[in-house]
Amino acid sequence: MTNISSKGKSNMESNVDYYYDINRKLLSLAGQWPYQKPKEKRSFLILLLIFLSNVIFTQVAQFCICEDAQCIYQTLPPHMLAIMVLVKIFTFYFNRQKIKVLTDRLFIDWNMFENEDEREIMKKYAETGRWYSLIYASYVYIGTLSFTTTALVPRILDIVFPLNTSRSIMLAYPACYFVDEEQYFYYIFCHMLITAALSMTGLIAHDCMLFVYIEHVCGLFAVIGYRFKHLHKNDNEKKSMINYPNDVSYKNIVFAVNAHRKALQFVVLLENTFTVPFTIQILIVTVGMSITLVQFSIQLHNLAEATRYIVFIICQLIHLFCFSFQGQKLINHSLETCDKIFYSSWYEIPVNAQRLLLMVLRKSIIASTLTAGKIYVFSLESFTTVLQTSMSYFTVLSSFNE
Repeated sequence: MTNISSKGKSNMESNVDYYYDINRKLLSLAGQWPYQKPKEKRSFLILLLIFLSNVIFTQVAQFCICEDAQCIYQTLPPHMLAIMVLVKIFTFYFNRQKIKVLTDRLFIDWNMFENEDEREIMKKYAETGRWYSLIYASYVYIGTLSFTTTALVPRILDIVFPLNTSRSIMLAYPACYFVDEEQYFYYIFCHMLITAALSMTGLIAHDCMLFVYIEHVCGLFAVIGYRFKHLHKNDNEKKSMINYPNDVSYKNIVFAVNAHRKALQFVVLLENTFTVPFTIQILIVTVGMSITLVQFSIQLHNLAEATRYIVFIICQLIHLFCFSFQGQKLINHSLETCDKIFYSSWYEIPVNAQRLLLMVLRKSIIASTLTAGKIYVFSLESFTTVLQTSMSYFTVLSSFNE
């Protein structure tokens, strides 16, 4: 562990750090970056939890004063989102040792590959992870801003299309501030905008880092597949493989087998770190989306409210789709290793090397997955299952409101 940490820190100063700079900044703001100074890490984490507690406190206060089911339905979706952010923050906090090992591997694994083509493959996947992080962070912040600023719609309509009386105020999300909301509307709006945007940093940091981990292990599988696919580069090397089983090419196969083992270990550690928190998140997404659909159907007559709920629904769908897409990508890359070996020149290599390939084949026929509670597998197929389940709950909840 000491050697791993020191190598990881030294490599952070290299060009490899460029691919993870967005994640480093986001996790540092959330007090979760493994290489932060302890005092700095605690300060940022406490500050983030203070902002999040501001959001949760006002939501709980509103929930407590609700007198009917309609009021409760309005309060639950944003309240469940705040709980999800809290789960994501504590996932990194309580698994900080595992996160440290995973992050160390991001930097160390680059040193395994001396072949320029293989390093280019790793760069490609690292660059993809970086772009995913940038796009996802932008989407969440823009979505939060769009959802929050819908509270200004009644005020804007009062200016553009004035009525005899002012329209009722609409807060960014159901909350109770124990003051005159009409009089202090803009103060409340600014508080909601700031606390919501900063609180979402915890969600963004968690999700973006997970995307980078998955892209990294997909890159490892791609490099391993490249090694197996190019067992021979020319006829001279083929002859060398048959007559001299201990030459460089033979050692390359041994290296690829060890790299595959390390990739599988990375996936297992990733799965063990996130499987339990994912269970809570899937439950929140399923129930939250159902309730949001109910609210949208009820508020169709109210343009401002309907717009806010449709934005929230779209954000939930994109959030779940991103996880499902990455889970499917991990499945596909892990299974492709078997195909790459099958279509290689495996029949021309020594028997000892063929036995090594059998070990990889045996493991690569089983897909590497990311699951929630070892039950729900993140994939595109499971994505449609969650949507169907949410629609079923929506139908049941709608029947109670008729």
